[in-house]
Amino acid sequence: MNKKIDDDFLAKWLNNQLTKNELEDFKKTSDYALYEKIMNVSSEFEEPIFEKEKVFEGIKESTSALLSTEKRKSKVYKLNWLSAAASVLIIFSALYFFNSSKSHETGYGEQLAIILPDSSEVLLNSKSSISFKKRDWESSRELFLKGEAHFKVKKGETFKVVTDLGEVKVLGTQFNVQSNKEYIEVHCFEGKVRVNSGKTNNILTKGKAVRNFNNGLEEKWNIDQEEPTWKNGETSFKSIALKFIVLSIENQYHIKIKTSDIDLTQKFTGSYTHDNLKVALKTVFEPMKIGVIFTDTKMVTLVKK
Repeated sequence: MNKKIDDDFLAKWLNNQLTKNELEDFKKTSDYALYEKIMNVSSEFEEPIFEKEKVFEGIKESTSALLSTEKRKSKVYKLNWLSAAASVLIIFSALYFFNSSKSHETGYGEQLAIILPDSSEVLLNSKSSISFKKRDWESSRELFLKGEAHFKVKKGETFKVVTDLGEVKVLGTQFNVQSNKEYIEVHCFEGKVRVNSGKTNNILTKGKAVRNFNNGLEEKWNIDQEEPTWKNGETSFKSIALKFIVLSIENQYHIKIKTSDIDLTQKFTGSYTHDNLKVALKTVFEPMKIGVIFTDTKMVTLVKK
């Protein structure tokens, strides 16, 4: 291998930036197994370490288990372990420090309140998640959302919510974003938000809502709520296909709903409660002439009446 194994080379390796040939050559060297073992131990660290004393302690702790199995090896080899560990740990910590992200997620029927680094507030709905770069937050208030969340944004630089189907930009406002594989829906409760999705670009003011589908279809309407109803134990919908109602109930109550004989494209407008499954099912499906059969406590089958 002609490439020197120095700190720059190790940094590229840890960050998956080596070329295919460089990586293949590195794997052929006698040092590769050594660095790989240390990297595996280092990857278990939760926080980056930069103080000299802590670096040394981290090196000793990380290598003690590995060195204990090498007691019969020479002292020179042990010194090589420490030298290699120092390089890998310091580089790994630096990469972790600059690239680490913070994430939060909710389970079935859960809600989670989160305070962001700038004191903006996020309330996650059930089966949803957000993630963001902690160290980039002051310069770029950007987070990634899957599912649904309500935001109260502190005024400041642009705040951006990125989803699979588009992004929402604001300066300081209250809004709700729901995103899945087929559409993104945004409600503006205060201030002004910009919604970019596909080829569409909308600016929403207080009392406005928009829904953009991945097929290019767009729907707009007015809202009169001051906040999303799901914050208070009730999920509401505006003229949306029944399949999305089914998914929402499944996520809220942690059940499975069989729908093989049901037309899931028919539209529903209304709401359901979060604290009583039987009432929720009756509220949604009875007006649509759909019966509900409980197979067991976690399985429901829908049938035509």
